[in-house]
Amino acid sequence: MATINEVLAALTELRSDLETHAWQPDEYEHDLATAMRAEGGASAHAVRVGLRAAGPEVSRGRLAPVAARCAAILDSPTRATSQDGRELRLTLDDVLDLVVRATGDQLQTLGTVRRATP
Repeated sequence: MATINEVLAALTELRSDLETHAWQPDEYEHDLATAMRAEGGASAHAVRVGLRAAGPEVSRGRLAPVAARCAAILDSPTRATSQDGRELRLTLDDVLDLVVRATGDQLQTLGTVRRATP
């Protein structure tokens, strides 16, 4: 299992790559982030809901593996409520917001027709 510091580093890398446009999330990652935010943000439950909503294609992206590692950590009430756990949730929420913003603009600009979610 990844440590909180390893997962925080992965989230920080995602955030940095989003900000520098080195990573452009796809529509499935948009679905994952949107569904997680609709479930209240960073929690193990929200990750599971988001992964189901986004479908198997989301696993090809960069966000899903990091979100899954977050869920493994946040599944433990002790770790989730620790100072590091709170920092993890805040950082994940920040990345989710950036993904939704980045992909929402991209999908609008391209005029992409959204697929129906099951």
